[in-house]
Amino acid sequence: MTLADALLLALLAVALLGWWLRRRSMALLAALLALVAALYDVWDDRWQAGVGAVVALLLVMGLLLQRKRPERVPLWPGLLFSLLSGLAVAALYFFPVSPLPMPGGPYQVGVRDFELVDASRTGLLGAPVGKARRLLVRAWYPARPATGAPPRTYFSTAESRSTARGFGELLHFPPLLTHLRLLRTHSYENAPLRSDPGRLPVVFYSHGYGSFAGMNGRIMEELASHGYAVYSVQHTGDASPTLFPNGEVAPTDPALYEHLRDAFEHGFSPLLLQGYGEDDMGRRLDGQLRFATELKPPADRAIHLSAPIWLADRLFVHDRLQAGEVPPNVADLVAASDFSHVGEMGMSFGGSTTGAVCMVDKRCAAAVNLDGGDFDFTPFDEDLPVPLLMLHSDLSLFYRMLGLAPPAQPRSFNDFSYERIEHAGQNPRIHRLVLRDALHAGLTDNALYMRRPLRDRLIGSAPTDVLIEAPATLVLGFFDHYLRGRDNNFPQAQMAPYADWLTPYSNRAVSQWWAGLPEAERARLQERIRAMRAQRRALDK
Repeated sequence: MTLADALLLALLAVALLGWWLRRRSMALLAALLALVAALYDVWDDRWQAGVGAVVALLLVMGLLLQRKRPERVPLWPGLLFSLLSGLAVAALYFFPVSPLPMPGGPYQVGVRDFELVDASRTGLLGAPVGKARRLLVRAWYPARPATGAPPRTYFSTAESRSTARGFGELLHFPPLLTHLRLLRTHSYENAPLRSDPGRLPVVFYSHGYGSFAGMNGRIMEELASHGYAVYSVQHTGDASPTLFPNGEVAPTDPALYEHLRDAFEHGFSPLLLQGYGEDDMGRRLDGQLRFATELKPPADRAIHLSAPIWLADRLFVHDRLQAGEVPPNVADLVAASDFSHVGEMGMSFGGSTTGAVCMVDKRCAAAVNLDGGDFDFTPFDEDLPVPLLMLHSDLSLFYRMLGLAPPAQPRSFNDFSYERIEHAGQNPRIHRLVLRDALHAGLTDNALYMRRPLRDRLIGSAPTDVLIEAPATLVLGFFDHYLRGRDNNFPQAQMAPYADWLTPYSNRAVSQWWAGLPEAERARLQERIRAMRAQRRALDK
């Protein structure tokens, strides 16, 4: 709660007290001051205070209409104002302004933004014809901030006007996240790099479709506080409006809004419902193969346009950083980072990109997919050559999101990816986990922005500390084990504090189904998979 929030609620309480005690002057003065406080709060990006502004205005009008001190307390107006004041309290309560949880590592965290330009690719994702591909990269790292330096807010003032409002537009309410300009992180902007951690292990990250670089800031800070350098790529055009360090803003590609509107207005594709909702394995496989090849514009945008561009973005950023071709403000950080053996991570569509990166880039040593599908289809019916943490939201809730009743044993949408179908579920380095009572949007920082029960249908009903801390604990433990080679009993030790919420998931049913098919049927399906890959390669060109 901000100081203006507290002042607004205190003044509304005094105004109501004056109403019930028939102290008209006291109530009027407090209501006027509450109106001023609420309007300031709204101006200061706390849009939720708008409810308090309406209540204060109604109180002022009601008090002014009383020409003299009433003989009795006006009961029904007083009850109405009390109820409306409760709504003003609820609006501020359900959308809290609290700092990110403190990271658990020994180091404080720095954060820096920089831009990279790929002149070899032009006119992509809404950029003008001939305009080079511009990418914003945000880096978190172990730092030694100056004494008394303030930590960065979740959004800067300029980001609240661009990135935050653009994300809200996707949900038809632009101010939705602007109040996060008031939320403090534990990252210090442009803080000096610490030298004592030595060579820094590196993790690359991609956000979800239409989102922004800092959407998993809690995880980034946790990794950086334990000595990692984390580089998050904001995929211009397929992201919320991108604010570059020089102040220029690249808008979201209008075609992305068209793509999302098409999905909202016409519902989910029948191919998607078949491929990811059917219980029969043969029907599921058929649906996913057709989903990869038969979608028409604009429904095919993600898999035929975005997927190869995001993959190229990640490889380009990695190459440039490894070559040291970066702006001066991050030269020391880049020089201290180890780019030869890295972790790759992503959320949602960014998780899909991560799987694709690790299929083609030998520098990938370990991969984390936070509830992402496989829209690239490169890892489809293939063995991922590195360890993988596949963290799912609640699979039953995924079926319900599709409008389907979940089967007795809900299936993963990635059952056919990251392992060959013939031995699916048998690789001990592929860790598939499910977070109970978490929706897809719950595997980001979202649980910090909204309280239960208001958030249950959007984010999930699991406790906030579970939604926020379980992924951070798992990601850190996974990279410590597979990237740093530490003996930390992953994943058992990391799952233990959340044993009631985390469940291992096995896709062994896929290989069992496959083994039971006639040899001719297996050969026919393998030929379809090869044809799907060939068609996708041709489309991606």
